[in-house]
Amino acid sequence: MTTVNITVTNDADFYRTFQYVMTSGDPIDVRGCTMEMMLRRRATDKTALLRLGTDTGEIVMIDAEQGKFTVKITQDTLERLGTGEFDHSNIMTNGMGGKVKIWDGVLTNSAGPTR
Repeated sequence: MTTVNITVTNDADFYRTFQYVMTSGDPIDVRGCTMEMMLRRRATDKTALLRLGTDTGEIVMIDAEQGKFTVKITQDTLERLGTGEFDHSNIMTNGMGGKVKIWDGVLTNSAGPTR
């Protein structure tokens, strides 16, 4: 599994394109799949502080056949989240309901001076 650590500042939107690929570099087709990403202070916490998903528009498949998707977290969401480190993971559900962990890691949200 892949570790994706993300560093952001809360004075601007976070917007990034990712590509899901095999270890060989060949893209993985994600057509018909959905994704859900949650952030918690610690992975063991019961309550998620932030949820992003394809169903709510923060994760968008831009070239599903090539495994490409974007993740967007708006500046106001980052400011409400608070600063610090958050454990996160991105889980994909395929068309048959199977769940695959795409990544996990730490999102670090720092104070930006222009907020």
